[in-house]
Amino acid sequence: MKQLLSIFILFLFIVSCDPCDDCDTVSYEPTVSLVFINQDSIAELDTLISINALKTDTLDSIIGTIDSEETFKIDSLNKVKSDLDSANGVYNSIKSTINSGLLQLDRIEILGTGTEFTYEDSATVWSIPLSYDAEFNQYEVTIEGISDIIELSYENYQELDEERNVIIRARNIQVLSFTRNQLNEIESNCEETCLDGEATFTIYF
Repeated sequence: MKQLLSIFILFLFIVSCDPCDDCDTVSYEPTVSLVFINQDSIAELDTLISINALKTDTLDSIIGTIDSEETFKIDSLNKVKSDLDSANGVYNSIKSTINSGLLQLDRIEILGTGTEFTYEDSATVWSIPLSYDAEFNQYEVTIEGISDIIELSYENYQELDEERNVIIRARNIQVLSFTRNQLNEIESNCEETCLDGEATFTIYF
């Protein structure tokens, strides 16, 4: 009887000291970061900048033909040049903002789940959840009232964190398609395998 009691006490001690008694706990969901850059807007701005630069060159040529005593004409044309330069400064500033990825997302819906995220503020990077069991991989992204479908692929796997909790992670993450992106201009920061929590994809549309 004493031997059984000793064994029972030893068993309780081992269980109470088991560092992995919470190993079934999933501590967080895998995520991936997305950046959206409107290349069409950048192309339009580049066109405006080029037109203004051409106008400035034309004005320089005209000013070169005007008698230096006709200061009123020269001052007027220089004012137009200054306005064109100011406009180009604004256009270049807008380009920098767009290239940073800063924009306003209306919403992201995880298709097939009914889960939807809406946003009120602009941001440069958007983090979206991945499925624990690859149950979903398509999202509807709405930007300025226009909706597109983004499709991802990834593999789930398990690992232990420092507290020996089991966590679900994702690897080999890829952006397969984005509706408004016909040229597949998608970049990632992955040197090798794209892992959740580390991978960022830049999507040009």
